[in-house]
Amino acid sequence: MRGEGAAGRRNQAIDSLRGLLVLAVIAGHYYELSDRHGFLAWLGAGVRMPLFIGLAGYLFNLESARTRPLAITLRKYGQRLIIPWAVACGVYLTSATQLTPLSLLTVPLRPPFHFWFVPVMMTFILIAALSRRSPLAMLGFAIPVSIAAMYVLGVQHVIQQGYAAWLPDRRFFIYPIYFFYGLWVAQRRLDRTKLYAALALAPIGLLWWCTLYVHPSIPGEVAASLITSLSLICLLPGIRSASLVLPLIGGIGRQSLFFYLWHPMVFALWSSSGVIGMPMLLLSIATLFAGCALLARSDAATGVFGITRRPSQPPFEAVAVDPMPLRKRSA
Repeated sequence: MRGEGAAGRRNQAIDSLRGLLVLAVIAGHYYELSDRHGFLAWLGAGVRMPLFIGLAGYLFNLESARTRPLAITLRKYGQRLIIPWAVACGVYLTSATQLTPLSLLTVPLRPPFHFWFVPVMMTFILIAALSRRSPLAMLGFAIPVSIAAMYVLGVQHVIQQGYAAWLPDRRFFIYPIYFFYGLWVAQRRLDRTKLYAALALAPIGLLWWCTLYVHPSIPGEVAASLITSLSLICLLPGIRSASLVLPLIGGIGRQSLFFYLWHPMVFALWSSSGVIGMPMLLLSIATLFAGCALLARSDAATGVFGITRRPSQPPFEAVAVDPMPLRKRSA
């Protein structure tokens, strides 16, 4: 587990959770493309990315980021995160014939499709690193900002009309609560009472979210998404201490950036070949596995495509392209 322990071994439970989240994102995008307004596309829309953002905050090494110069932080994330994102974004825009001088200027603030995640997460990382406030103080600021943005801009199913084209992507405004809550949870001691409460609240919130598919409402979606997502983020310490080992899923988690960035392009390749439906989804995942294993053999390709590995290890035993190293913990 990078950043933890003398051996620097990764936490397999966290890798497995990240892998499950990446698969949920891939499946969610598949259902959005095949049946955008269907229930399965709706099901995870209010949960998977808030949990992903919360996990990013939970794993972010705040103490380390605040002790090094900003230039070093930017260079670190530029090599491991921003360059692969920029390459994938350029390929996407080119293939969609949307690559223009204006799109290059606006893409960090209004990224296409799924590319919002990297600039949004980097914004939260830089705010946390540059601020001298405690995680609790930053969370106290993020709560009203996020809740107000959810009401004004919408959560998932209902997006308010009149969303100005000059505004950045709305997730810059609605997701800070999850990142800074994850950051705050990481600073707290493991409290079993809170974990049990979160275990009870998470399914209640998710069930409420499901009922809103038929009867959407902004107040209901705000409440249901917050209850579900914050409860799941609260469970991260318990997941981290669990002995959950899912080798194949953990492999995806260790290479989460590659799978996240490139799966829409792989979708497009198989669709253009006439493969549709569930075979397209399964073949896309298999192609991503094969492509990751092949590209990991080239040191030049790994940094470009979002793959990193230790030379002595096979691809899926590699250090993940993970911009949020686990902070050191006492035994």
